[in-house]
Amino acid sequence: MAYTSLGFLGFLGLVILVYYLVPKKYQWAVLLTASYIFYLFSGVAQLAFILGTTVVTYVSALLMQKKRDAYKAELAAIGPDITREKKQELKKTAGNKIRRVQFASVIAVLLVLAVVKYLNFAIESTNTIFNVFNIDAYLSPVEKMIVPLGISFYSFQAMGYLIDIGRGRYAAEKHFGRLALFLSFFPTIVQGPINRYGDLGAQFNKEHSFDYDNLKFGAQLMLWGFFKKMVIADRAAPAVAAIFGSNYADYNGSVYFFGMLMYVLQIYCDFSGGIDIARGAAQTLGFNLPQNFERPYFSTSVADYWRRWHATLGAWMREYVFYPVMLSKPLTKISKALRKSGKAKLAKLVPSVVTPFVVFFLIGIWHGANWKYVAFGLYNATIVAGSVALAPVFKKAIEKLHINTEAFSWKLFTIVRTFLVLGISKILVKSPGLKAALHIIKSIFTEVDLDFVFGLDGKIFSLGIDEKNMFVLFVAVLILLGVSVLQENGMKMRETLSKQNIVFRWAVYFIALIFVLVFGIYGPAYDAADFIYGAY
Repeated sequence: MAYTSLGFLGFLGLVILVYYLVPKKYQWAVLLTASYIFYLFSGVAQLAFILGTTVVTYVSALLMQKKRDAYKAELAAIGPDITREKKQELKKTAGNKIRRVQFASVIAVLLVLAVVKYLNFAIESTNTIFNVFNIDAYLSPVEKMIVPLGISFYSFQAMGYLIDIGRGRYAAEKHFGRLALFLSFFPTIVQGPINRYGDLGAQFNKEHSFDYDNLKFGAQLMLWGFFKKMVIADRAAPAVAAIFGSNYADYNGSVYFFGMLMYVLQIYCDFSGGIDIARGAAQTLGFNLPQNFERPYFSTSVADYWRRWHATLGAWMREYVFYPVMLSKPLTKISKALRKSGKAKLAKLVPSVVTPFVVFFLIGIWHGANWKYVAFGLYNATIVAGSVALAPVFKKAIEKLHINTEAFSWKLFTIVRTFLVLGISKILVKSPGLKAALHIIKSIFTEVDLDFVFGLDGKIFSLGIDEKNMFVLFVAVLILLGVSVLQENGMKMRETLSKQNIVFRWAVYFIALIFVLVFGIYGPAYDAADFIYGAY
């Protein structure tokens, strides 16, 4: 059931009605039932995967909590006369027991994710190695592998929850239904955002009364999401499919650059539009989901971009990968050895340069089981690590050239520079393969078709977007840009709109709705194209 389908809107309307009519103590049950019904539309077999992950997560968290409670009870039984050594011994013993459960449960969740998403990729890569080294062996890939809807998202939420329980961040949820709801909540199951139990779980434990502002603001956010997805992303999609399809070799560098711009636009409006719909749907039910996008194409560096793009994935990686790796024993030992040898600067630099490669390798492979996604991750890691390593050089160059870093011109330069650097990374992802990506990137820098650039040959309208649709796309992008600039400067659009007079407000609502209905791109049975990140 696509978020942009009429079926979903009817489904959401029914859920809202029932949710606010039932006694508040049963609201969680309404949401859990709705979430599982929504998930069943993807297939009965897929439901078994999320149920299995939920059971493992629930039992493991309670087991860790039981061991922590037993430790506290033992401390209380001994009383204030306990020696420091005894206390440390008990703490170490309990900690080891908790970590064993934590490790086993996280591995179990991760193993399911790895098998369904990456087993065939590993098999294909192994067969390639066999061929390269002339080894007479062949591994057969698994046919008809089931990849459950949203498995990357609910698995990351489950692992984050298990790690937090192991760290003692909060007590384990004793109510199976509420934990199941946390992992399956239907507005977030398709493409996030990735939630922390301390944030979303706490909201499930509260009673929610009907609030007109929540309904109004949620519907407005959903409408904005429909606009980005159906008017912009799906309108740019045909050009992207044509340029980066199997006939990519038919085009030149200028066409590839245009394709890059279209894909950058498509992926942002597709993903952020879907998130807006998810956050809006959740808000109509009284839930606040975290921001996942904060105008990423206004970023002034690649590191800044990853704080703005898919922010909840970035936050998850920082919390559970970046800091643990940076503070790990191997890197700590290397840093200490370098300090002892008098290389203090290098000792500080090594963890900051090595860690991004681990993080972005995982981010890359999270996006898909293909070497092009690995290349995508390592490309971003190289840029981020290189920026850290060369920061002193850049600082000196800026000082010598007397560049005013506070000037608008400098900020504009850094935004354009970052956008182009990121555009190259998008080519790595969208191209049919690594070889094709390298060909496309090389062509962008070596082949310039001025007739295409200035529209003299009309070829731009033969790439899946005719003159009328190109005009609609241009106007829609101008609207998106205008709203983004206002938001970047601190304006809260929905709150500002709500303060205007009723005629103006409803005129804006009506125009926006008509714009989506008239200019939205629809697929079979009036369902918009599938969300790109729904496959992750």
